Amino acid sequence: MKIFKLHNFDVIHETSKAIEFENIDTKELVYLMPNKEISLALNPETVESSILLKHMTKGFTHSTALKNFPKRKNTGETPIPYGYAFKFQSGDELSLFLKELNLLIAE
Repeated sequence: MKIFKLHNFDVIHETSKAIEFENIDTKELVYLMPNKEISLALNPETVESSILLKHMTKGFTHSTALKNFPKRKNTGETPIPYGYAFKFQSGDELSLFLKELNLLIAE
């Protein structure tokens, strides 16, 4: 939580499936997913507009917790919110990523 605060992200909504953060300057949304490792979901539109982010992603992640992201069909009959997954081994890696993300989305 401290790392997100350091990089100008505030908690908007929290469930057992994810914590939704919003950048106070750019209004970019990021979801922190509760996994064994640090996992984020970013908006597909943000990732698809950046060659750097496209190369770093671990692929799609689908969850009803990503309520403010676009929807698409995955394995079920109805569309479900989705984003691009990013995984980190440490808080330092997450901090560096959020710093770089803020630079990318500020452009």
